[in-house]
Amino acid sequence: MRAFKLVAILFLVLQLVLPMSVSAQEAEGIDYLALGDSLAAGIQETGELGLSYADFLAFSMAEEYNLSSYNKGFSYPGYTTLDVLNDIKNNVTKPIYNVDGLQSESVAIRESIANAEVITISAGANDILKSFNKETLEFDLKGAFEGVQQMGKNYEAILKEIATINPDAVVFIMGYYNPFPYLDEGLQVQLDALVSAINKIIQDAAYNGMALFVETAGYIAEDFKTYLPNPQNIHLSEAGYKLVADLFLTELYYYLYDYETGFEEIEFLTFTDTEGHWAEEYISFIAMSGIMSGYEDGSFKPDQALKRVHVATIMGNVLGIEATQTAPFKDISGYAEETQQKIAAVYETGIMRGNDNYLKPEEKVTRAQMALMMSRLYEYVFEKSYEPKKIAPFKDIQYYDVETQKAITMLYELEIDKGKGDGKFAPKNEVTRAEAAQIITDFAFSTWFE
Repeated sequence: MRAFKLVAILFLVLQLVLPMSVSAQEAEGIDYLALGDSLAAGIQETGELGLSYADFLAFSMAEEYNLSSYNKGFSYPGYTTLDVLNDIKNNVTKPIYNVDGLQSESVAIRESIANAEVITISAGANDILKSFNKETLEFDLKGAFEGVQQMGKNYEAILKEIATINPDAVVFIMGYYNPFPYLDEGLQVQLDALVSAINKIIQDAAYNGMALFVETAGYIAEDFKTYLPNPQNIHLSEAGYKLVADLFLTELYYYLYDYETGFEEIEFLTFTDTEGHWAEEYISFIAMSGIMSGYEDGSFKPDQALKRVHVATIMGNVLGIEATQTAPFKDISGYAEETQQKIAAVYETGIMRGNDNYLKPEEKVTRAQMALMMSRLYEYVFEKSYEPKKIAPFKDIQYYDVETQKAITMLYELEIDKGKGDGKFAPKNEVTRAEAAQIITDFAFSTWFE
């Protein structure tokens, strides 16, 4: 993956605008407690104990925040939700286990919960696995779904216990993935149904208990051979644990941003003509990142159509790269040297192309053209083409070439652009400055895990 300046900038902006209460907590230090099963403990696909998602999350929290303490000592291979619940009820004492390994000091679980600002839980798989016969490769579906229902009740009880001990703790619960992706295709329907049922129960329990659910199934399924490389072992690889840690980390970012602050509490950059505009927050956000800017009169002109020269400048700001040679275009000499440099840099990436050595910088950019350039941005940054699952169901893109249809589908599948309603994408419509702010910002967040 090549450097993607916008992602770093956006998260830097998020940290800069967090409220004073969060900043104060960072100064005091954040205590992180991981509860759960072998996934929190760190059992690898080889069966050996190693770094878990909780460890990688702790590493990231240490970099992003002031991590005061971390303990996964209450996580244990084979643990069910009932085991986690009983540990809390019985206030068990266990040795601290952090990134430095097993410590000589022990601590009681209720004390650990009381002192924690962030708690993660991964439990539930073992509640269900007892209904799976490894020899016959068959599920006792009745037993499995009964286990799912009991798991939900246990989660509700766990969250009530935690809320009683520490109502201020932020609790994140891991959703589960299909642990048997290598089994026969005929079994996958049952497995998918079971995983969906498990995650629905966990989601409901999380919602009722004011906790946050962390989706993992779809992300792991996309590349299960990397994340679950051993067909004989249901545990994740190191790459899989890193992925799950990233998913938790992003939910933490979103919590700090959406749940504790919201747009209304953040002092965004403001413009004279964006108050009440549908893209007001996107515009302020991307302006704070330095990717786009307003005009000298204090306006942003959100509904003004973008020209090709504008898109080249924006893409240059997004990538933060320099050109190695001048662009071959005959119609850009009248622009400032800085603008010409950005045009040249973007041209070298292949994101923007000309025709017969002409860029046509003053030409308006259509939504189809913007989709193409975003697709090329994806290809440049991640060094691979985006391959859609199937072409987006828009009625007005069927006569475009395959590259354009795939580009539009990328925006659709990444939930960046769902079209203009009535089953249409409106590919010939001109892209506005507001739309560009939204598309680029959402692109940065949507591709965070690539």
